[in-house]
Amino acid sequence: MFLILLVAIIGLILFLVRRHYSYWKRLGVPGPEPVPILGNLGKILTGKVSQGDIYEEIYRNYEGHSFVGLYRFTTPCLLVRDPDFIKNIFLRDFKHFQNNDLEVDKEIDPIFGRNPFVLKGAEWKTTRQQLTPCFTSGKMKGMFPLLEKSAIRMMKYVEDETKNCTCLEARELCVRFTLENVAYCAFGIEGKCFDEQCSKFKQLADEFFDSQSLWQKIKFTLFSVAPSLFFFIKVRLVSREVHDKLITLVTSTMEYRKKHNIVRNDFLDSIIQLSKTTEFFTEVDIAAHAASFFGDGFETSSRVMSFLIFEIAMNPEVQQKLREEINECLKKTDGELTYECIQDMVYLDMCLQESLRKYPVISQLGKKCTERYTYKPIDPQYKNISVTVEPGTSIILPVGALQNDPKYFKDPEKFIPERFSSKENYNRYTYFPFGEGQRECLGKRFGTTQIKIGVAHLVKNFQLTVDRKTQLPLKFDPLYFLISAVGGLWINVRKIE
Repeated sequence: MFLILLVAIIGLILFLVRRHYSYWKRLGVPGPEPVPILGNLGKILTGKVSQGDIYEEIYRNYEGHSFVGLYRFTTPCLLVRDPDFIKNIFLRDFKHFQNNDLEVDKEIDPIFGRNPFVLKGAEWKTTRQQLTPCFTSGKMKGMFPLLEKSAIRMMKYVEDETKNCTCLEARELCVRFTLENVAYCAFGIEGKCFDEQCSKFKQLADEFFDSQSLWQKIKFTLFSVAPSLFFFIKVRLVSREVHDKLITLVTSTMEYRKKHNIVRNDFLDSIIQLSKTTEFFTEVDIAAHAASFFGDGFETSSRVMSFLIFEIAMNPEVQQKLREEINECLKKTDGELTYECIQDMVYLDMCLQESLRKYPVISQLGKKCTERYTYKPIDPQYKNISVTVEPGTSIILPVGALQNDPKYFKDPEKFIPERFSSKENYNRYTYFPFGEGQRECLGKRFGTTQIKIGVAHLVKNFQLTVDRKTQLPLKFDPLYFLISAVGGLWINVRKIE
């Protein structure tokens, strides 16, 4: 009887596992064969392949299909290949997909749990409405002198650092520049990132992300690969120590400004004013929104900027054309780099967009279905008939795969800024490095503005080439959730006389 019962239990388990992993097959959705427990992400455990690499492989293997069913370990997910479907998710039928597929407990992680990127439903909508006025073009123009001050300090730093050695690591330089901007604009302090090898503010930023820590890499991977499990085991992305330091920093800055009646046209001022008109807006909320600048203003922006510098150094004809545009714009302003001047640099914007296409900071976006939804492809090229997505289903948008698909971008491995000379040259739903629609990255305008200022100063004053220390072709760290070049991006810098 015991053996019969054991066989029955094993048989029932096998039946349930088999049925669970036949979810997409029963719906008629094509997809790769999953492995029990691991689903289709088993390769990620080797530490040699990233989540984005796996999605890109699946994307390429299912040419001609609007969508593909797969399993993120035990979770059924729908990978969307069809730009029209993506358009519906972002725009037409946004109410069915308004939440990002991320889970953070605000009680466990008060700082990261208040980030608009992870908030859901009505709470996200309210926070979005509150913060949007903090990122208008008028606000950016008000912060421009702070960003310009930081860029000038960066030029002095580059000159000093290259007196004995002309080689600099691009990401390290960009980290110092973007951190200085975050210190000025989000926390109202001097970051001293160009004055000290490792200032207190840089130490705080390093502790916030700690991208070199294996445990932190595991946490961020778990956060993106298994959000429900991440929420269940109550792991913090922002440590208690960093949380306390941020609260202290913001509180002391606010008290100092109030005591000395100081008003600055920066992000912290905007948040302080917002707290006066919004009920239940605590010091933790202020600190959390200031801390969001670490993600948008430093961690992602420094990576975007470093890859742009790398491509400019790799392509001398692009660099020369960009330098000519910068000098031409400066002639109109008597050599002064103004906010309007930066906005007028069309080719600089094209270079930035092309760099974002080749090197999206996050290779995939995850959405969560919030209302039952049926989609039928309208393009006859797709073989799929239709799919009904149930609430709670995870949706994967393969940003990297779409932006490097030769069907949408000819010769995707080449750096061709002219692709973005007109919006008619590409489908906006095959290119969305900042997301799209109502949940587009709030810090987009700040991030792109500071990058353009920094790059404009560099290209105007220095000739850039790639140093042989850079490992070509580039390889990327599969363990970190943001794009990261293995071995760094080493650039030779020569002063233009």
